[in-house]
Amino acid sequence: MVRGRNHFYFVKLHVILLLLIYDCRLHAAVLTYDGCMSDSTNSYKLGGWCFLFYRNSSWAVSTPTQDGAQTVCHPHGNLAVGVTYKMLETYKTKYTSSSVLYGWLALLRNGSSVATVGWIWKTLLPNGKYATFPAIMSNIPWGPIEPNNLGGREDRATLRYTVGVIDVPNDIAVDGSYPLAVICQFAPQKWTYTQRGHGLFTNAAYRIAQMTAVRDICIRQCHWSVFCISVAFNPTTNDCQIYAVSPEDSRFSGSVTASSTYEWHIRDGMEY
Repeated sequence: MVRGRNHFYFVKLHVILLLLIYDCRLHAAVLTYDGCMSDSTNSYKLGGWCFLFYRNSSWAVSTPTQDGAQTVCHPHGNLAVGVTYKMLETYKTKYTSSSVLYGWLALLRNGSSVATVGWIWKTLLPNGKYATFPAIMSNIPWGPIEPNNLGGREDRATLRYTVGVIDVPNDIAVDGSYPLAVICQFAPQKWTYTQRGHGLFTNAAYRIAQMTAVRDICIRQCHWSVFCISVAFNPTTNDCQIYAVSPEDSRFSGSVTASSTYEWHIRDGMEY
């Protein structure tokens, strides 16, 4: 009788382990570029990137923290940065819901105690290094009276259903119990950057990097960046400037400086 009971428990444990292995493989398959691209319900495609609104059904409420969310999308992606206002605005109602109110972004306030100062995009890449860029506040659909640093402890940001981007603590559990999702960002191996028009941005707040490089290397630097949407390249001097905004975005087109010596190379497939 004891032997039969032990056999029963062994079989039951074996089945549970198989289910756990299957569940892990299933989630691993989803958290890839191809997995994101094939998910028509939770993914948003933009400029070659695929953004996935992801929640693991095994997560407890109010988890993960934003720090924990930084590794959820690894090893094939990263915690998402807001590449356009429209992308963030879309998430406000299309993917968040009354059952999953929040979706983590890689947005945090860096040291400042002033609610509207010091916000940066900071995402941990699969190679273990952080990619950072100062947030362009006008390119973020903040909710009403946000960010406000309520209670002096809100130095992270998330998307909230119907509201927009709001500031919250790293551990949202201090404010209550909520199911949380993570917004992952996956990049394609290759993408196209079409040469369209001439000019450049002189506002340093839009510039990710500036270097001397031949055209192909310049565009490749843009492709490797989780922030880059456009490139201004001077074929005479090989001056390469890569930007987090586009001259085709009406929010920034008025800031373009006309120059026939700089070619625009713009990430294809963008929406503004």
